[in-house]
Amino acid sequence: MPAWSGDPHRHRGRVCHVTQEGVDGQPRTRPLGTGPSPESRPVSYGRDVAGRLPQRWIVLLPLKRLGAAKSRLEHADRALLALAMATDTATAVAAAGTDVVAGVLVVTNDPAASAAVEAGAGAHGGAPVLAVPDLPDRGLNPALRHGARLAAGRWPGHGVAAMSADLAALRPGELRAALLAAPRSGRAVLADAAGTGTVLLCAAPGSELAPRFGVDSHARHLRSGAVDLTGALGAGVPGLRRDVDTVADLAAARLLGVGPATSAVLGTAAANAG
Repeated sequence: MPAWSGDPHRHRGRVCHVTQEGVDGQPRTRPLGTGPSPESRPVSYGRDVAGRLPQRWIVLLPLKRLGAAKSRLEHADRALLALAMATDTATAVAAAGTDVVAGVLVVTNDPAASAAVEAGAGAHGGAPVLAVPDLPDRGLNPALRHGARLAAGRWPGHGVAAMSADLAALRPGELRAALLAAPRSGRAVLADAAGTGTVLLCAAPGSELAPRFGVDSHARHLRSGAVDLTGALGAGVPGLRRDVDTVADLAAARLLGVGPATSAVLGTAAANAG
């Protein structure tokens, strides 16, 4: 696992090299007639909506061991899809602009997934991507609390954001918009496309992440005091809100345009089926 210095801009590693490349988006496959290409929605640097320099964030992406991942996704290449979606998610997060996303921590106990996501996402530039072990190994919320403690301890002054790692259609600009909309104190939450789950939970510096993922997690996060970003962002961030748990979810993500890793797995599966 490559070392990562406290200041991501000083790091110069094979995987975690910080550059401006890739900030304008990533290659996508998009069916004709389904909307604008990602290249028409570039990520730009600047100040937040109040004219201040943006808050910088460490983004946590939890990932199960691949053999157990995406159990509800009825697909022959389920494990490969889980890895591909995590790689595309990490790549998009890293490309949201290093003035907003300072780094990406993939929390997982799968060594193969760690290496693949680091290499796959890191190859596109942007914020550094680093895998860390899930030391509690007791499920999603303990993994995120562990990742949040690591992030807060090593990079004080940064906010911590937890995201789903199955956002195959995520665009960098969507995450950037959500993080710029997050308050500079307390916590904020964004609902999934169904409106009941959570795809993004943010904790500003000095606030605990306090994740409550699981059934009806959006409502649970709201009851715990998180500010709701869903109304303000709504339909403007469809890729960010489109997590993939089922075949129907995957079809909806494909209509939005999935990332290159996911597209490659789906293309191979289609070729083999043919």
